[in-house]
Parts: sequence; structure tokens; C-alpha cells
Amino acid sequence: MLTRQEQWLKWSLYAAAVAVLTLLEMLVLGNARVLGVYFVLPPLFVGVVASMEGMRAGMIFGMVYGALCDLTVAGTFPCVHTVAFVLAAMLCGAIARSVLQPGVICSVAVTLLTFGVLDALNMLSLRVSDHAPLLPMLSIALRETLISCPLLLAVHPVLMWLHKRFAIYTSL
Repeated sequence: MLTRQEQWLKWSLYAAAVAVLTLLEMLVLGNARVLGVYFVLPPLFVGVVASMEGMRAGMIFGMVYGALCDLTVAGTFPCVHTVAFVLAAMLCGAIARSVLQPGVICSVAVTLLTFGVLDALNMLSLRVSDHAPLLPMLSIALRETLISCPLLLAVHPVLMWLHKRFAIYTSL
């Protein structure tokens, strides 16, 4: 069991890693558009962290990170990221605990799931409020997911390394 100080250190390092990876993505990819859409990093972070840390810690991370995203990124309705990330983290934690072991395959699966939850809420909101057509929204969601998933090559190793560093201390 980690002490309170070690918990603070672990989650501070997760926050620093997320901030550094986000900064690198902004510096390297900037406003690059591939297939007509931009890269989206937040679902990768939420899915990977929730799959490694479990349902409860993942939900807390999803709530905090979702609130930060809602403050900085426009959404289709207020708190869309918070709601989507908490729901996705709950599902990701359950998948990692009972279906797939945390690892590369699990990270891909939970990332796809997190994108699915976020995009489903966004599409539902746009469909109800603006009567937006479903196929164009689905096309955008699939293209965003397709171009963003390769960023797991950078996200997964960093977050897995941090997780393993602290998992060593809990198993002693």
C-alpha cells in the first residue's frame, strides 16, 4: 500500500507526464489536420490510466481530467468531457480487471472505448439539439479515432513506466 505522500507523488507524476505529452503533441503536430480532422489526446490518457489504475482511481482521474478538458476545450454541452471520461473510465477499469490484462492490446481497446463514449455523447447532443445528420458525425468520429490511436505509441510506454514504478512499491 502506498503512503499518502507516495500517492501524491504518483498522481503528480501522472499529471506531469500528461502535461509534457500534451505539450509535445502541440509542438510537433500543432494544428496539423490529417483526413480533415485534428489529433485528439484526452481519450488516450483516460483509457490508459483507467486500465492500469483500476476503476475507482480511473474514475477520479477521469473526473479531474474531464473537468480540466471542459474548462479548456469546447464541448457540445457543459461537462461533456467529465461525464464521458467518468463513464469511460468505469468501463475501462472493468475491462482491464476482468477481460484484458493491462498492456498494449488493452490500451488500444480502452482507447477505442473512450473515444466511443465521448463521441456517442457528442453525437447524441448534436442530433438532439441541432438535428445534425448521423453519417457525417460518425465519419468525423471514426477519422479522429483512426488518426489519434497511433499516438498510443508515445502515451502507453510513458504511462505504463510510471505505473510499474509505483506498482513495485505496492507489491513489496
